[in-house]
Amino acid sequence: MINSKGFIAVTAVILLAAGVMAFSLAALGSAVLYSDAIYRRELRIQANLNAESCLDTAALMAAKDYFLTGPIHISEFDCNATISRDGIGHVSITAQASLAGVSSSFLYQIFIVS
Repeated sequence: MINSKGFIAVTAVILLAAGVMAFSLAALGSAVLYSDAIYRRELRIQANLNAESCLDTAALMAAKDYFLTGPIHISEFDCNATISRDGIGHVSITAQASLAGVSSSFLYQIFIVS
């Protein structure tokens, strides 16, 4: 008769180790996905803050320079803004900021009295 007690013990240890490894890989995958989601959320928040700051900067530039129209690039916030005027004091400013593939845009309309 062949002694199979050692075979059963080795097989049980291998199955237990494979189960623990599968659980570890699943947990690691979940942690990576969660970390990426948090990172993307932080990028969206920062892109929104950059677009809002770009909009405020462009509005200040438009208030200081009456003849400023068209697209401008503000490198401090890595954003593009477009300023358009209708001739009677209405100013429309569109700002778009991009940060690591995440973009955010705002539209701002003001009336400037000269």
